[in-house]
Amino acid sequence: MVLEEIFDPSEEVKRGVILATVTRVHDDSSKVTLVPRGSHGLGPQELENGHAKAESTQPPRLCKASRCIQFVDYLRFHVFTVYRQLWILVVAANLAAMIVTVVRQSRKSSPSLAGCINASVANLLMAILIRQDYVKNLMYRTCWSIPHSAPLWLRRRLALVYENGGVHSGAAVSALCWFAVFTAFLWVRFRHDTFSDIAVLVFDCMLAVLLLSIVGTAMPQVRRRYHNMFESVHRWAGWFAIVLFWVALALFARDEARSLDPPASTGGRLVRLSAFWMLVIISLNLIYPWLLLRKVAVIRSERLTLHAIRIFFDRKEKVPELHGLAISSHPLAEWHAFASIPPFSDSDAGAYSCIISNAGDWTGNVVANPAPHYWMRGVHQTGQLAMASVFRRVVIMATGSGIGPCLAAFGHLPHTQMHIIWTAPSPRKIFGDAIYEAVLSQDPQATIWDTRKDGRRPDMVKMAEELYRRTEAEAVFFISNRNLTRVTIAALRKRNVAAYAPVFDS
Repeated sequence: MVLEEIFDPSEEVKRGVILATVTRVHDDSSKVTLVPRGSHGLGPQELENGHAKAESTQPPRLCKASRCIQFVDYLRFHVFTVYRQLWILVVAANLAAMIVTVVRQSRKSSPSLAGCINASVANLLMAILIRQDYVKNLMYRTCWSIPHSAPLWLRRRLALVYENGGVHSGAAVSALCWFAVFTAFLWVRFRHDTFSDIAVLVFDCMLAVLLLSIVGTAMPQVRRRYHNMFESVHRWAGWFAIVLFWVALALFARDEARSLDPPASTGGRLVRLSAFWMLVIISLNLIYPWLLLRKVAVIRSERLTLHAIRIFFDRKEKVPELHGLAISSHPLAEWHAFASIPPFSDSDAGAYSCIISNAGDWTGNVVANPAPHYWMRGVHQTGQLAMASVFRRVVIMATGSGIGPCLAAFGHLPHTQMHIIWTAPSPRKIFGDAIYEAVLSQDPQATIWDTRKDGRRPDMVKMAEELYRRTEAEAVFFISNRNLTRVTIAALRKRNVAAYAPVFDS
């Protein structure tokens, strides 16, 4: 379970990530005109006259109306994203049902517990199912099956299916809230001597601590700062919580059966609880991916930079079109998902590959010392760029090794015209002729910007918007690091550009 954070747009200024506008782009061009924006460099007139015009370092003062517009934009493009809209919808629906339940049951000396535990497990089931690869694949396939003749507004909404993480985190929080209500009612019944099994209370308290730890470590600030702890708690506490749920539910059913007149069997009472069957489904979904656990050999690794590497896997491991892969050094340790690059040159020898950049402890170790094999499990998951298929024309924009996920889509979307923007340091030298030519093969007019040659990154927003307008594209897809992605996507959406990018919610 993960919660998406609220991003502060002021960080755009602090990082200075949008630096310049570009009027000519190509790696192999000897004449490039770079026009920096604002205080980051000289304007076009100053460049022509050979001198700089002094600019005030004080930001312009905004009137109340402008500040109000900025605040509304902040809420619209940074706070109330589709991810959070889904989160609010799930939590609000559960809170409404919770309030009704509490009001009705608070008048009773012996409140009913079955409804609360059923609601808690139902939300837990939703949180787990929405994260299953086969469920995600089904959602993607359902959404991309819409024809191009469908209204553009509908296709743009369906393309946001990748923000389904809001349902996952919202359902997980709701499961915790329902369990808190269940605990409160359990104590009420225990105080009135209508519930006598102290073992249920003990397991209940243990389970509450586990659920609280899972939700707490998934908070954005905690997750980013202590990511390894988040991974471990999420995995081990989650598995242990399901075991405790089974034990607590069995004990609860036993006590409920004894309280009936005449007494019923524990098994008979257990199978009558909806929570029992939902726990069966949860358990099967947790076991299923491990039945497909496999060790996949690395046949070749190609170092791109000091911070990135391309790994080729055994050609026996086939990855479906527009799908990614998740790998791990140890099955019981952390898992990481990457875009799968299909073989597109003779040197690939039919092997699928992925580009891994140094973004943490695990990826740093892989880049420095790639292992001879990695573990994979379950089925391969559909990638976000697969949703480009619902559009007729799109702009695909990437920075650095972000071109990896884009390569997975090249050649597999025959009914979607792609216009590509790629910025990277020495792209042909670092990423090789095969990748460079694959980009130009997909789009002969691709915009390829060499940041090492020009010393800075261009204005990604301006470049994307201009290409979007000029080609009459229906959407922009952007693959980059987390900070630049959030700033760029928000800026494009403010300009009424339909922009899509990974959510970074794990």
